[in-house]
Amino acid sequence: MQLLEFREAGMRVCFRMNDDKTVELVDFSAESAAGADGKPEDLEQLEQGDCIAPRLHQLLAVHLTGEGTTGVHAYKHNTGSESARFHYLEHRMDELADGKLLTISMESEHHLHADYRMRFYDGIAAVRVETTLRNDGAEAVGLEYASSFYYGGLSKNGAGEYYDKTDLYVPYNSWASEAQWKKDDIRDLGLSGFPVDGYNLPDASNNRYHYENLGSWSSCEHLPMGMTENRTTGEISYYQIEHSGSWQIELGSDVGRNLYLALMGPDDETQWWKQLNPGESFTTVPAAFGVCTGGVSAALGELTKYRRKIRRPNEDDRRCSVVFNDYMNCLFGDPTEEKEKKIIDLAAELGCEYYCMDCGWYDKGPWWDRVGEWKESPERFPNGIRSVADYARAKGMKMGLWLEIEVMGIACELAGKLPDDWFVCTHGKRRIDNKRYLLDFRNPAVREYCMNVVDRLIEEYGVEFFKMDYNVTTGAGSDLAADSVGDAMLNHYRAFYDWIREIYEKHPDLVVEACSSGAQRMDYGILSLHSLQSTSDQTDYISNSYIAANVASAVTPEQAGMWVYPYEDEREHVIYNMVNGLLLRPYVSGLVWNMKKENLQLMQEGIALYKEIRKELPGMLPFWPKGLHTVHCETLAYGLKNDRRAYLAVFAPKSDQVTVDLSESGISENARVRVIYPSSIDCSYELEGGILDVKLPGKKCARLLEIVL
Repeated sequence: MQLLEFREAGMRVCFRMNDDKTVELVDFSAESAAGADGKPEDLEQLEQGDCIAPRLHQLLAVHLTGEGTTGVHAYKHNTGSESARFHYLEHRMDELADGKLLTISMESEHHLHADYRMRFYDGIAAVRVETTLRNDGAEAVGLEYASSFYYGGLSKNGAGEYYDKTDLYVPYNSWASEAQWKKDDIRDLGLSGFPVDGYNLPDASNNRYHYENLGSWSSCEHLPMGMTENRTTGEISYYQIEHSGSWQIELGSDVGRNLYLALMGPDDETQWWKQLNPGESFTTVPAAFGVCTGGVSAALGELTKYRRKIRRPNEDDRRCSVVFNDYMNCLFGDPTEEKEKKIIDLAAELGCEYYCMDCGWYDKGPWWDRVGEWKESPERFPNGIRSVADYARAKGMKMGLWLEIEVMGIACELAGKLPDDWFVCTHGKRRIDNKRYLLDFRNPAVREYCMNVVDRLIEEYGVEFFKMDYNVTTGAGSDLAADSVGDAMLNHYRAFYDWIREIYEKHPDLVVEACSSGAQRMDYGILSLHSLQSTSDQTDYISNSYIAANVASAVTPEQAGMWVYPYEDEREHVIYNMVNGLLLRPYVSGLVWNMKKENLQLMQEGIALYKEIRKELPGMLPFWPKGLHTVHCETLAYGLKNDRRAYLAVFAPKSDQVTVDLSESGISENARVRVIYPSSIDCSYELEGGILDVKLPGKKCARLLEIVL
């Protein structure tokens, strides 16, 4: 038996190579939990072989077609036929400029070779994991599922069984109600293996708790992430799946009363199946996992650092440019040259740096089912879009354009001339979703056409910013030229990511916002590439604050495009809208032409303040002194901080006073507090004994404070 132990940023990670050559992940804990009350995992016991059976800490969850499961039945993914058949071959640790890469090589009885890769990053309490499976045998094998990450020891540290001490945080994400977390004791979710009312239940329950996505909207019901918290030790584990298509997160109990976590991309339940012929390989989608102590803010702070590390380096996320977009509570998809130029004048006065013309520019009338050729409407723009772009540049702003490149409307003439293999098809028919056909990026001709569109809009119109929207979903995937519809979806997205990378290779200064009816595709498959994410299609500014106060849990603050769209000419309405965006990326819109001068000046003041503080924001970490919010909260508080200062946004949608306990947020009771937006002092505030009280002029008010540490 051999142990491999690694320590990074307060994490302890331990693998064990057993005498029978099986490999286990036996420990993934916070070092600070080792001294907690109770019984942490004891490495000395492991060295003596005094531990549970190897299958309980398996490294992979893999199942092959035609093979039986290895344990408890039902729908759980911890009993895959191949999971315990992988035997250790070798491992290596590569030293990288910013961390380490561990590779463990194994081979199964079916001659399935596995390279399990765990990437460590210096100073970040999170790892990135993926596995490549290669068929070294003489016969094809059918893959039914393969985990991106599997760990069977959640909440094992400390006194008591896991079911007595574990909370699960699940992020619900629906249209116009994004990033809404729910916390549950896992006993309430059926994850137990213990006696109830005198009945001695088996150690391993058939039950699991899982949430998943099917199709091309990765976050239309849940964000592809989650957290568990060990109430005894204070350890909190956090995880995400980095893929824009189908995925599944599963937790369940195992023999020996252990709690496992399986992170998967597409699998058997999301209509995925892959035939692996001799010599062929398959790589799982990337997933991240980490553990720390310090609560939800500490956990999401580590994920924020990790997300900044894995995304494409770009100037936009360092500059944090301010964008005006003409859609939300503004033109709502009815642009004309005359309207645009009037709004451009106001956007320039406000201090915006990009001007994005949203949908509707390509057709004179109802345009929803006619998109696809991406040519300007001469009726709307008699002098061409170039004249609007030049006008914006003359006012000191760069031009942006809305584009839904992944679809063609069913009334688009070009779509009728193209072969079916350009589109997602099932049972011999093109899939139609909301009057659109869905392009299949596995087809090289599709990628070439779409690249030509992007190149043309950049060259002819002078576009320097795209809002790339995606208002439809494909279902499970196409059944053309694929082992399964799920595999077609996976390969579609991998081709789409390659296409995006090609865009940035050709146009390195281009800024692209990811949008999918707001945030129906808010994942770090796509956000590792694009610099900006639309966070919602919510049109009500109060409801929007419940998203603004939570959304940094899903995306780094500087990537979170938050609508600032006043549509009432009233002071507190304007301030509240502005505060929604000041600690994210303010995405400006609204009925600005209907506002009196003093309220436009309030917007100018907010944007000017943002430009002052934005140099610090990309290095700050989010914190939630009141915890993650729900729609039942009467007040909200969300902040960003570093070692020197903190900025705190407070919202009072249902009250006129916000009380915040800052004592657990690393903020001294001697810190200096002041309101920095708006600059006029029209509210009272006091910090005493770590408790901050802010008295506001009334309900539906918000303020931004600076706290010097």
